[in-house]
Amino acid sequence: MSSADTATLTEKLTEILTDPQGAPAERPSLATRVRYVCVIRRFEFMPVILTVALAPALLGAHSWGDFLSLNMVLAVLYAISGMQIGNMTNALADREQDALYKSRQSEAIYGLGVSRVVVHIAVSTVVCAALATILAVRTEHWDLLLIAAVVGILGFQYSVPPLKLKSAGAWQLPTLQLSLVFLPGLFVLRSYEQELEWGSVVTLAGFAMALVSLFVTSHAEDYLEDEQFGIRTYTVAWGLTKTMYIQSTMLFVGALLMISSVYATFGFTWALVPLVAAWLLSQRLLFTVVRDVRGATMDSAIAALHKKSLIGPYHAALVGWTTVLLAVFVLIGR
Repeated sequence: MSSADTATLTEKLTEILTDPQGAPAERPSLATRVRYVCVIRRFEFMPVILTVALAPALLGAHSWGDFLSLNMVLAVLYAISGMQIGNMTNALADREQDALYKSRQSEAIYGLGVSRVVVHIAVSTVVCAALATILAVRTEHWDLLLIAAVVGILGFQYSVPPLKLKSAGAWQLPTLQLSLVFLPGLFVLRSYEQELEWGSVVTLAGFAMALVSLFVTSHAEDYLEDEQFGIRTYTVAWGLTKTMYIQSTMLFVGALLMISSVYATFGFTWALVPLVAAWLLSQRLLFTVVRDVRGATMDSAIAALHKKSLIGPYHAALVGWTTVLLAVFVLIGR
């Protein structure tokens, strides 16, 4: 990297991590600060985030004692905190864009103060590093540190240069699958002292594909503003119609991976039935999105996507919690 590139990178990072106006002149009330913290950590996504931690925790457990162990408490805390770091970093980096289109996020960043948000991110990062180190020592699974490092790099580089994977076109999608679901889930699985069951890993891979296909439906809705700000998301790279075909295919393949790997590894359980029902309902949602955007004008397609994106996270939660239920039955059947 040349000295000019280094200077430009330094300027960009400084712009993200600082605010020329400094801290807010008047500190908000405690209740307001708590609300702002919940906003930047995206607590509204907690129903889905919890499933990312709990499903692998239940799949990897050989007994209820395993599931309720200190290792699992620490691993679940790590997974939840790690995803919140990514949310905070994204809100911090995108605060100018969000001021126009998602004012709640931008208001929370400036309400708390940029420097205080940076402190929140730093403290949470230290906590995650400590949790990963403790679990690596307790289990002697030193690859936990590698998994944590990769999650950290992907989480920060999703929104921040030099990589800014959010603007990496097609590569954004596997980045989301890895950083939001698969690697945090793999971290949880490796936090057990016993060795990995590859059926659980394949199930987790399918879970990542299915879940991400649903809770990123809002990315397609953001097509115009992303294009305006020069952010080359996978939606901008592929176009709306191709994007929705790919997300529908992701859900289909991901659900089949989950169902087949659970059946092959653990045998039949009646808990597969609600998962299949949740999958088919969600598949229908994405099929209707494909129908609405195919051949439509840009304005009509965006309007249709806006309606569907509002219910996408609910479908993600439905698929997530039916997967947790399936994992409970797997544990009971051991």
